[in-house]
Amino acid sequence: MVGPLYSLNMEIGNQAGSSTQRIAVGFSQLAIVAFTLLDLTLTVPHLVWGIAAASALFIVLEGRAVPAGIRRTALILFGVSLVLLPVAHSPVAAMERGIRVGGLIASLLLSVALLSKAAQRVQRFRNVIMALLSVPAPQRFATVTVATQFFGGMLGFAGVAMMMESAADLPMGSTEERAACFGAITRGYAAANLWSPMFSNVSILLAISPGLAWATVFPFALLLAAVSIGLGIAVHRVCGPRLGATDTGQVIWRMLLRASSPVLAGMLGFLVCVMLLSKLGSWPAAASIILLAPLGAWGLNLFGGPKPRSQKEVCELMLADARSLRSLVTEVMLLLASGCAGTVIASAIPPAWTDPVMVAISPYPILGCFFLAAGVLLMSSASVHPLLSAIVVASAFHAEALGLSPIAHLLAVLCGLGLAVIVTPFSVVSLTASRFSGLPLLTVSVRSHVAFAAVKLLLVALLLGGLSAHFPH
Repeated sequence: MVGPLYSLNMEIGNQAGSSTQRIAVGFSQLAIVAFTLLDLTLTVPHLVWGIAAASALFIVLEGRAVPAGIRRTALILFGVSLVLLPVAHSPVAAMERGIRVGGLIASLLLSVALLSKAAQRVQRFRNVIMALLSVPAPQRFATVTVATQFFGGMLGFAGVAMMMESAADLPMGSTEERAACFGAITRGYAAANLWSPMFSNVSILLAISPGLAWATVFPFALLLAAVSIGLGIAVHRVCGPRLGATDTGQVIWRMLLRASSPVLAGMLGFLVCVMLLSKLGSWPAAASIILLAPLGAWGLNLFGGPKPRSQKEVCELMLADARSLRSLVTEVMLLLASGCAGTVIASAIPPAWTDPVMVAISPYPILGCFFLAAGVLLMSSASVHPLLSAIVVASAFHAEALGLSPIAHLLAVLCGLGLAVIVTPFSVVSLTASRFSGLPLLTVSVRSHVAFAAVKLLLVALLLGGLSAHFPH
């Protein structure tokens, strides 16, 4: 009798402990988002340490789920930050900037993940993606590159992963055709990375670029993304595989537009709401996304099925999605460590190392833009996390000393970051593309994009450097 009673007591105790931990994890996630929103919208000092405490609680509670390699990497980055902190210029400010960057990433991840999980339940989304992927092979590269702007730009990396998952099920005639399809998705990601605030890259670089707002950068970023798309298509036609000619027919495009118009309208509507809320509240776009994404998830869960769900069903789905967000602890740990390490390293680099470089480059804006973009790409190619590379380069070589407008400076770093995540073989984008496509890692990264990256670096330097003086300051 004692044995069963003991087992029952242990089970009840474990359930109580598990329930308590789930509540604590949920509280820590909510606190990260709340402190980040307050820090973005108010001028109260030291709120950033609330972000640090909430993030530390989340990591302590769920840290066992993080792979050992990621834990070691994060500990090394935190260790580097602590070692360099005493020699950093304004060490407290540098650490606060890093925590602020990490909190912003975490909040965007947690908020956008709710929207992405809701979108994955909407069958219309998957139908539209499959219809776009199913166009004849010669037209697929351009179609998919443009489509990635919408699904990636509005759903973040989850939208890109949805496209890769659908492409994995698409029957293709050759390895070259499969590589071209996944190459189109990743190049589309590199272009969406320039303008979409749903990717944390834009918000992070805005956070370390004082005086710049997303609404100011957006028109120029969108134009540069269009140039990037056109360049990617042109390079593919010159250097890509010959997949044969197929008659597309006009009716296919009309059917595609008719099928995708509700999805596109919803995505554009969400973007307009983000811009309006940001404008009316005088908030950063990231704050508007963090607030609106859960509301968008609620609407998708309510109306995204064959028939509207009840409020009880929607609440159950939202709670289940919120509980699943504990799996994001890996990303939160690594990116928080990268944010702190990036700002502290940049602050600790002696001016004697960077000043001569900036003085030599400052008379040549084209060279300055090339230096920024290529610097991020080269650092990332040396196994440094692309985000860490971008933070170090953007912070150590600032716009004024390079003789660049802040907008040109920001876009040059974003271009380098976008190229880094598709060219380097150990980025999340490349690893995901290799997993879904079944192709070797080097095939979907370096071999698919090295020619495109070289041409884009030169074109971006010419455009941004040549127009730098004409951007608004």
